[in-house]
Amino acid sequence: MSASWLLHARPGVLWAHAVLTACLAVTWSSSSGLRGSEFSPSGEGGWFIRGDADQSGILEITDAIFTLNHLFLGGEDPYCLDALDADDDGQVLINDPVGVLLTLFSGTFVIPPPRPAAGLDPTSDGLSCDNGRFARLRREVFVPSCASCHSGASPAGELDLADRTAFSQLVFQPASNPAAGVAGFPRVKPGAPEESWLYRLAAGLVDPADSHEPDLTTLMEHEHIQLLERWIRNGAPASVLDDIALPPPASGEQIVIPHFDVPDGYGNEIQRNYYHKLKNPASVWVNRVEFISSPGIDHWNFFTYHSGNPFPGRPDGSFEDLFPLVSFRDWSLRASSQSERLDWKLPTGVGMQLGPMHQTLSQIHFTNHGRKLAPLGAKAVINLHTFEPDPAPVPLGSLIVQDRGIRLDEGSNYSYDYGVTFATMGHHVAVRLAAVQGHFHWRGQAFEMRLWDGLNKLADGSPATGEFDRMGPENTFYLSENGEDPPFLSFGDDGPEIPQGWGIVYRATFLNTDDMLYCFGSRAEYQEHSIAFIYFYPGPLLRGGFLFHPPACLGQGCTVPCF
Repeated sequence: MSASWLLHARPGVLWAHAVLTACLAVTWSSSSGLRGSEFSPSGEGGWFIRGDADQSGILEITDAIFTLNHLFLGGEDPYCLDALDADDDGQVLINDPVGVLLTLFSGTFVIPPPRPAAGLDPTSDGLSCDNGRFARLRREVFVPSCASCHSGASPAGELDLADRTAFSQLVFQPASNPAAGVAGFPRVKPGAPEESWLYRLAAGLVDPADSHEPDLTTLMEHEHIQLLERWIRNGAPASVLDDIALPPPASGEQIVIPHFDVPDGYGNEIQRNYYHKLKNPASVWVNRVEFISSPGIDHWNFFTYHSGNPFPGRPDGSFEDLFPLVSFRDWSLRASSQSERLDWKLPTGVGMQLGPMHQTLSQIHFTNHGRKLAPLGAKAVINLHTFEPDPAPVPLGSLIVQDRGIRLDEGSNYSYDYGVTFATMGHHVAVRLAAVQGHFHWRGQAFEMRLWDGLNKLADGSPATGEFDRMGPENTFYLSENGEDPPFLSFGDDGPEIPQGWGIVYRATFLNTDDMLYCFGSRAEYQEHSIAFIYFYPGPLLRGGFLFHPPACLGQGCTVPCF
């Protein structure tokens, strides 16, 4: 808003100037009580009432005072700048508190939406709104109650709750308490407060012998414990894109996939290939991979270029859209995730080798439909933690096995078996599993992997009918049957051993309740997947240790027409 606006606001402008002069003399800053009116139904961030600068839920003179303190007196740092922007011009200036005062006392100015009800900013600008239930937890609960121990250079349990990376250190992350590890409780498990160690501590559900010091139940008010419970039960959503962050690795490299919009509704899913060249001048070894993304992710696959052909130059951050093919003859899979958080520590003495200035590709797929919603849009951060091994580590290998022969008729329930031996892939040694993951889309119900002796094969090396059942449940090493995305399972130092000549056989079970036919393909909305990701050691020395089956299709983007 230009200064000329003030000249056309008469007769109220002189009166407004008098009020402003009085307000500027006030050094008191109103509290930011967060009474809840700014929350979206699911608690994600960005919701606000325009003009409600102090986030009290009510437009009042304290909002003008709050903005003036911010502009001229070094007052409280606002966490929702959008709310201060009363005239919605994308800037916070003196015009904004003037607009609030004129709205309250003279009626000569109308504050644009969202108002009177909270909502998202209908116009695009550079202002942010760090709002939502997790933002409130971070500011009003973690900082005053926990930051004395959980902050600084050496926070207790390596958990810094005062930092803006607090979200990444809580959600899906293992608790440092040994009792939590035995019970299998992460710090925060979205949707499950009773299985989240943080909530169990706060609610007094932990044996006193295994509890937190000091007692968390005495540090947190009952209202805050209820807020924590509701946040976790609603899926533990991030409040704003700034929550999608990781502390940079002490040694290694951080890759940021910048924010892009994911339109809601059917037919708008987005898959991108992002390019980034590493900055290491010499070969390095990686022993830990971290990944965090905003909600709505279908998968992230991390590849490195291994082809002997020269790579066409692409600047860091450049990308391709439209579900492009990633050729497995040119690119090697190194890591993957289909949840919003991965923190994968490789087994002791095992490493992933990356060459000097290695070219990488991050394929990331988001939907905003069905059970995969992306209210914040898309953003991701990747950490590659390097180490200096002595002696040389055992190289990590990876294997993708794709069953492209799936067909899900409308109103049907199907199970499909598939697999391969390592010998079929030319890897004739015994291996140990480092991590595994299954992958299907929305129709998947269960995913189970078993060791396979490889005795009865088809011509292409895949298992003959009945091989999964013949191996029996005693050979099962991976089982997910809750109808959700099969999780990433890291075995640590105790992974199952696969004897020489053996491999894996897996069964993916699907339920199609729609009146539509689904076949193999990358688009989650109208195609399905049946893929096993296997990480093992020792891996082959060539092609980044990467194996894939079957070889007929060149890569991940393959689609098989319905038959």
